[in-house]
Amino acid sequence: MRILSRMVGAAIMLGTLLPLACAAQSVTGSIAVGGSARVKGPATVNGTLSVDGHVYAKGPLTAAWFASPGGGYPPPPERGLLKVFHGPLTVQGSMVVHGDLYVDGPLTVNGPLEAGGGIDANGPMVERHAR
Repeated sequence: MRILSRMVGAAIMLGTLLPLACAAQSVTGSIAVGGSARVKGPATVNGTLSVDGHVYAKGPLTAAWFASPGGGYPPPPERGLLKVFHGPLTVQGSMVVHGDLYVDGPLTVNGPLEAGGGIDANGPMVERHAR
């Protein structure tokens, strides 16, 4: 009976810890995505974020400053590629996305954010530095 009680206790603890383990945080150096990207959770880029298409954030969006190239980038090619990051994403360097970027949570960029398309967020959009 004592062993059964311990097994039940261990199963309950595992059940509460398992959701945390499934949404593992991705930490990477500089990264380039050959199509669009979706982050299922908050995203932090400790460098420059360059996106050929649009940037969408479900939450606040903060960057050193927002920029779009003078004449804009040409539209991204229709590659149909989508890279999905399950859980929070931290990029220790620059991130380049050759498509659109979707973030299911806040997006923090500790450098400039430049996008060829629009930049939109379901929360405040803050530029930390004047250009």
